[in-house]
Amino acid sequence: MSLEVSQARFKLYYWPIPFRGCFISYLFAYRDVALLEETSFEEIMELKNRSPSEQDIPFMGPPVLRDLESDCTLSQMPAIVLYVSRELELLPEDPFDLAVSMKVLMDCNDVLMEICRYNGSTMWQRDEWKQFRSRRFPRWMQIFEVSLQRGFFGRDPVNFADIGVFALFGNMTRCLPDLEADLLEHAPALHAHCQKIGSRPSLARFVADQESQYGKTYCGGQIEQSIRSMLEMDARQ
Repeated sequence: MSLEVSQARFKLYYWPIPFRGCFISYLFAYRDVALLEETSFEEIMELKNRSPSEQDIPFMGPPVLRDLESDCTLSQMPAIVLYVSRELELLPEDPFDLAVSMKVLMDCNDVLMEICRYNGSTMWQRDEWKQFRSRRFPRWMQIFEVSLQRGFFGRDPVNFADIGVFALFGNMTRCLPDLEADLLEHAPALHAHCQKIGSRPSLARFVADQESQYGKTYCGGQIEQSIRSMLEMDARQ
């Protein structure tokens, strides 16, 4: 990145996978701005397991961001994205544009929750997965496709919503390539937009570096095994 890590203002705490953390790290990568990252499982667990009164900000799970300049700490991905986007000049100035960009980001967050069964609270069953992939997931893709067509994201200048959409679908189809055909079928313009955002050299390098570290791990744990099992069954049909 263009800045030395020692000069970084922000430090991100997240598991050693991209998943929800990449909605934040991709912003920095897109702007080619240094970001400190703590990905030690043991370190993250230690912070997570502290009592709320002992945490710098009370939180249930990462990502967590520390602003080393102001000595402030934030949790919750959308809140962190909003906070750092001003510094990175990725925040829309118009109030409605800001609100609709947040709407797009929250849609991304909802898709993450659905595909990972609300943080892995239950595993995928075959009938439920079929319903999701054939009905719910296509509707989500169409929601993003129409949002793009209506200019809710995808306009100049690029903002955090564009990068959030890439973090959702770009990372998903990279890690779970069987789903790329779904995206091409139901949201071809969205697919093209993700390709465009992901082609920025600094971001492409960052994604390649993450893949060299973590491979194609998506959300990790038993829920990822459950998703991959469903995709393998789909492929055999």
